[in-house]
Amino acid sequence: MPTTTMDTLLSCFAMITLTLSSMVGVYAIVHPFLQNQQSWNETQLSQKIAEYFLVERGYPPNWGANLEDSLEKFGLAKAGFTLAFELDIDKVTRLNIDNVYKISYLDAFSALGAPDKPFRIEIKPVFDVSVNLTSKQETLLETVYTFQVTTRRSGMPVSASISCYAVFANQVASNSSSTSSSGIGAVEISLLNTGNGTALFIVFAEAEPRIVSYAIYSFGHRLSGNPHSRGAYATLSPIDYTLRVDLVSELNTVSKGAVFTCNHWYSLDELNKSLTTQFFTIPQLLDASPMVLVGTGADGETYFAEWTVYPHIPVDFGVDFTNQFDLTDYCSFRYLVTINSAVYVCEVTIGGT
Repeated sequence: MPTTTMDTLLSCFAMITLTLSSMVGVYAIVHPFLQNQQSWNETQLSQKIAEYFLVERGYPPNWGANLEDSLEKFGLAKAGFTLAFELDIDKVTRLNIDNVYKISYLDAFSALGAPDKPFRIEIKPVFDVSVNLTSKQETLLETVYTFQVTTRRSGMPVSASISCYAVFANQVASNSSSTSSSGIGAVEISLLNTGNGTALFIVFAEAEPRIVSYAIYSFGHRLSGNPHSRGAYATLSPIDYTLRVDLVSELNTVSKGAVFTCNHWYSLDELNKSLTTQFFTIPQLLDASPMVLVGTGADGETYFAEWTVYPHIPVDFGVDFTNQFDLTDYCSFRYLVTINSAVYVCEVTIGGT
C-alpha cells in the first residue's frame, strides 16, 4: 500500500477512535488507583457530580444571561437541550476568567451544595490549531502573506479543511485551504497597502462536521515594529449575544466590529456607548462553529485590532489539583459536549474527601 494512503488511513483511524471513545461514554483518570469498594463508590459519586454539571440547568435556569439574580444552583446545561451534554453558551462563557461577567469559583462551589467536593472544569476545542507567518511579498498596491497552519490532536496530525480571514482596519480578506494527512497546510491572503498597524489572521479548521477548532494570529501590516499586545486598547466580553468593549482610553474607540465563523462573517451593529464602554449586537448565527469577535480602530495613524471568542473558550475553571491539592484523591472524566451546535472537549475533575 502506498505510504500516502497508509498515512491517510492512520489519521482517519485516529480521529474516528477519538470521537467514538468520547461518544460511547467517559473515561476516568483515578488518582491514586482504586483499590477497594469505598474508592469505587467515591468514583461513581464523582462521575454523577461531573455529569450533573452537564445535564442540569442550575437556578435561575437562565443564569448565564441573567446578570441580575444570584446563582443558587450550579449547572451548565442549555434550557430545552435536545442533545446529550448540550451546554448553554452564556453559562460556559461566564466561567472564563477574562470575561467581565465571570462568576467566581466560590459562588459556583457554594451553589453546588457539596462542601467536600472541590472541582475543576476545562472546556476547549477537540483539536489544536497553530499558525506561523512564513513569508510576505509587498507590491505597489497590496501585500501578500503566506501562513502555515498546523492541526494536531495530542501531538498527532489531523487532516482538516480550513477557512481563513485577514482583518485590518476596515478591510476583510478571506481564503480557504486544507491541511494534509501530516496536519500541515499553507494559505495565502492579501491586504491592500492602505495604512499601517496590527492585523489579525483568523483560521477555522473543520476535521469533521461540527468538530471545528480555531486560531488567531496577530501580525504587523506595513508596521516597522511588533503588533500591539492583546488588550492594549480594549478588552472584549460577550454575553447574551451582546459584545461589551471596555476601552483602555476614551481617545481610542472601536470604529468597526465584526463576527467570524467557519463559513461567514458579518459586521456588528453598535447598540450604545459611554466614554469608555461600547456595546455591539452579536447575530445568532446557525453555523456549527465558534464565533470570533473582532473590534478595530485607530490610534492616531496606526490601526489596532482586539478580539475574543464566543463561547468564551478555552475555559479552565476551579481548583488546580496538580498544585495545592496534589495530595488529594481526585477523578477526571472527559466528555464531548455541544455548544451552539459545535463540539468541544470537556474535562471535569472532582476531588475526594
